[in-house]
Amino acid sequence: MIRPQMLLDIHNELIVDLFAGGGGMSEGILRALGRHPDIAINHNDDALSMHRANHPQTRHFVADVFEVCPHSVTHGRSVGHLHASPDCTHHSQAAGGQPRNEKRRALSWVVVRWAGQVKPRIITLENVKQVLQWGPLIAKRDKDTGRVVTLDKIIGEDGKITNRVASTGEVVPREKQYLVPDKKRAGKTWNRFVRMLEGMGYEVKHKLMVSADHGDGTTRERLYLHARCDGLPVYFPEPSYFKKPKRGQMKWSAAHEHIDFSIESQSIFDRKKPLAEATMRRIAKGMMKFVINNADPFIVQVTQSSANGVHDINNPLNTITTAKGGEFTLITPVMVQAGHGEGSGDSKRWGMGAKSVEAPFGTIVANGGGQALAMAHLQQHSGDKEATTESALRVSAFLISYYCTDNMSSVNEPVPTITTKDRLALVTVIYQGMPYLIVDIKLRMLKPKELYSAQGFGKNYIFTHGHDGRQFSVAEQVRMVGNSVSPNTAAALIRCCHEGDEMRLVA
Repeated sequence: MIRPQMLLDIHNELIVDLFAGGGGMSEGILRALGRHPDIAINHNDDALSMHRANHPQTRHFVADVFEVCPHSVTHGRSVGHLHASPDCTHHSQAAGGQPRNEKRRALSWVVVRWAGQVKPRIITLENVKQVLQWGPLIAKRDKDTGRVVTLDKIIGEDGKITNRVASTGEVVPREKQYLVPDKKRAGKTWNRFVRMLEGMGYEVKHKLMVSADHGDGTTRERLYLHARCDGLPVYFPEPSYFKKPKRGQMKWSAAHEHIDFSIESQSIFDRKKPLAEATMRRIAKGMMKFVINNADPFIVQVTQSSANGVHDINNPLNTITTAKGGEFTLITPVMVQAGHGEGSGDSKRWGMGAKSVEAPFGTIVANGGGQALAMAHLQQHSGDKEATTESALRVSAFLISYYCTDNMSSVNEPVPTITTKDRLALVTVIYQGMPYLIVDIKLRMLKPKELYSAQGFGKNYIFTHGHDGRQFSVAEQVRMVGNSVSPNTAAALIRCCHEGDEMRLVA
């Protein structure tokens, strides 16, 4: 929570947040130490504007991290903690076989620069686990000719856009080459990075940490480096939340704790732009696994008397009635990934598919990751033929077609022959001994406020606008949360780093 009063700068040591972005690590610093970072640096003006809105006492520098002189910005004061979260996209497996940028892969070297110039007592770094494979890049070669693949795009006779292969004898400048990691030298640069810090007197350790293990609502896994030169032990926080908790332990934060079920969704049927086949397949698979074949499906009851659609999943179900516009009081939500194709080869995409809302969110990335909410809308089934509505038949056609053939058929065609699981003919769900009919399936993308909540940001965190009132688009809000560090995980690490020292603000 942001302190309303301005804090006196009475600390002996500074805290510096490089690549500060929207402020996930800075929020963790505030929670752990009760103070804002003293210096925040990022090249993106919008990201630092969000940061300034939430950390007004921090000195902000909108600049490339290599353009900022450590000596100049610290004014000779000691640095107690330096944190860096350099761009991870050109290390991440999510990039698949896409070309890599050498400069963006090399951003971690700024940490060595700060270590050499101002010798921070403690250094932390956060990145994807693939940074451990950080090594030299080489030009991609065409499989047939062995010649260099360039960044130039060409359109083939089939209309497919591909990268141009260099002509025989052509010399392609480095900046025009399609660069990919050299597998034979994977990890060489990372090892050199660590050795340089050790050569400066730092003890260096790293560990993979899952955000859900520390109270955040996402299974985001990141590598954290902890280095220090003050002789104190280097260690990492132990998990305090668990996927399968034992007695007395806390459970992972579930997705449904961060979802606003009052937000309107759109039916997956009769859309102007049909959903991608891969998305429809994931929806069908999720419905089968978490709703139809689930002996205890997760049910949300939307209160009819509430204008905001307030829900209460803990109280017994009330009498089921039809709401205006065809909405119903019961829904069974499922998390799916929308918009991503299955991918293959160099274009392989990694996704969560479908999962229960009783599990945490998947990793939240800069483009949102296609995280969406699919909801089966239920109507109490009386057992007569009239209850088998046209909309229920439409759902039946969709689900049975997927279940029997793994293909989508038009919902205008007759329901296909049922070869297994006759209950699918009516698409019924048994809950508390009562049958319910699935009459519609709706889907919507998750909203920024839900993503920020799952990432671990508090309800009062400002992400819709900057310090000067500038408004951020939905895409900008999602990009900044996807690039952020999970605050609760950050706070757990910071507490480890500063246990027993004087950097914590004491009232």
